[in-house]
Amino acid sequence: MACLPSDCLSNIFSFLQEDKVALRASILVNRQWCEYAIKHLWKEPFRLALALKENIDYGVRDRAKTGMLIEMLIISLINNENKTKNNIPQTSRKLALIPIPIFNYVAFIRRIDLQDLGLAIIEWCEYIFSKEYSRQTDSIKIRNAIFGTLLQRRVTRYTSTKSYKKDNIFIKEITSRICKLLMMQISRLDSISIESASFSPRVKHSEILEAHFEESSQFSDITNDYMEIVSYPGAENCLSQVVELSLKDICPKAIQFIRDLSLIAKNLTRIVFDAKSRIFSGERIFSGESSLVMAALHTLIEAQNALREFELYNFNINGPNLINDLKQQKDTLNRLVFKNVNITKLEYISEIESLINLEELEILGGNLESKEFWPISIIKFPKLKFYQVNNINPSSIKMKTNLIDQTICSTLRSFIYNQRKRYCLQSTTTILEAVSQHCINLRYFECDAEIGSTDQLMSVLTSSPFLETIIIRNKRIPLNINELLEKVKLIRLRYLELEGPWKFSSKSLDIFLRRSKPPLYTFVLINSKCFEDEHLEVLLQRLSGTLYKIDLKGMYKRLSLDLRKRTRLVVDDFYYKTMDVV
Repeated sequence: MACLPSDCLSNIFSFLQEDKVALRASILVNRQWCEYAIKHLWKEPFRLALALKENIDYGVRDRAKTGMLIEMLIISLINNENKTKNNIPQTSRKLALIPIPIFNYVAFIRRIDLQDLGLAIIEWCEYIFSKEYSRQTDSIKIRNAIFGTLLQRRVTRYTSTKSYKKDNIFIKEITSRICKLLMMQISRLDSISIESASFSPRVKHSEILEAHFEESSQFSDITNDYMEIVSYPGAENCLSQVVELSLKDICPKAIQFIRDLSLIAKNLTRIVFDAKSRIFSGERIFSGESSLVMAALHTLIEAQNALREFELYNFNINGPNLINDLKQQKDTLNRLVFKNVNITKLEYISEIESLINLEELEILGGNLESKEFWPISIIKFPKLKFYQVNNINPSSIKMKTNLIDQTICSTLRSFIYNQRKRYCLQSTTTILEAVSQHCINLRYFECDAEIGSTDQLMSVLTSSPFLETIIIRNKRIPLNINELLEKVKLIRLRYLELEGPWKFSSKSLDIFLRRSKPPLYTFVLINSKCFEDEHLEVLLQRLSGTLYKIDLKGMYKRLSLDLRKRTRLVVDDFYYKTMDVV
């Protein structure tokens, strides 16, 4: 394994790039493996440094790990700058104190989150000015040498400590200098983001990190410095090839950041925009601020050559401008996600149908201030593979009858329609009718189907013989699905989940399994009032050697102890709980 060809090793480590444990273990194999592992670990170093930032257990030890990693980054930045200036061995007294890193870590960076960058810098400062760090004479010398080299002036132990504790300008200078060096030395960034760490409820549990998000903290003072990286020397080369932008902390500086980035980054393929932040949150989005955000988004989208994915969260659509901007990208746009997006008029999103190259369409939550006909039909997207509508209010969604024609949506593979909070029979019936008539190649089907929808369910399941995953929920009254089980034939079904008081006999279940002979791998039943020993006997008999997992939660009827013991012997993963202990 240690002598594998380079291209083979590269593929292996690409597969392991999200497995931090395996990557760290690979460092110890040999130098070649170490280099590949370091290359992937340092693609996003600030997230790695703050891996536990949303953990209640983030403490002093984690701060030390963060501090040591950022210190190594800064040392790498300083050594790279020295080489470009002199191209000779280090000779100055300050540089001689700074160790030479094994790798050029900066060259591996491909993704940066600006919030994590700022947080990592402030955590590094807290680490190097801690009592534990200050007890080490060699560490103090390295710290002062780093400060002196970064700031290009003499820094002593006394002056650095005094400046850090009493003068916020000191940390702002350090941050600005680090950001400038990063822009000069990173050859190409693939992804840039601003995640709102302060909005994670779990961050509040860590007293160490929570302190950074107070108004008087030094972290709030350095925000402007990392927001201005677009204007730093070298930023044009560094950011020109960015393909992914994610903004989840929208402040006035972030709006200017979007405008500036639009002048440089022309090749974005994915934009994620979330307005749930400290200023633009819920009802606090004022009309003037909203118009500024929309104007910045317009500039950003218009500047792109081939946008493929657009995701919008927690926002209000009060006009047609956003969809009109996306229409300009219709030749390349293949994924659109709206989550908790409030739409004042359905006509504002009716133009989504012109995005004919969409392969994924997700509309999750949000309010529709209209009871007009739902203007988006699945049959208008010839390449659509994934369609999901969840918990829209109001739920009176129904397609216009003139849209239901003989077009076959042969590419659709996944259909998800859940209105758990706001179930409407008319909406469910209309949409299921469209799916059964036009979507014959479904592989994944998930739906809330309750009162009066069993006929439409049967139509969908009989018209889609290649279904592999089915999840159906019913949380109201018991519905009989015996006829459905006896008529449906699904020869590829691997996962079946039924939630709610569905009524079916062991005989119907047996008929379905005998006719279909599915490779059913997982069977999940939740809050069932009809499931008894006879049903489980059928599963064990008809799916012997195939069934890996049986998950029975909230059962109203108790299964016999002997049968449960026998099931555990033949099914690898068997879970069972009755309603009285749920």
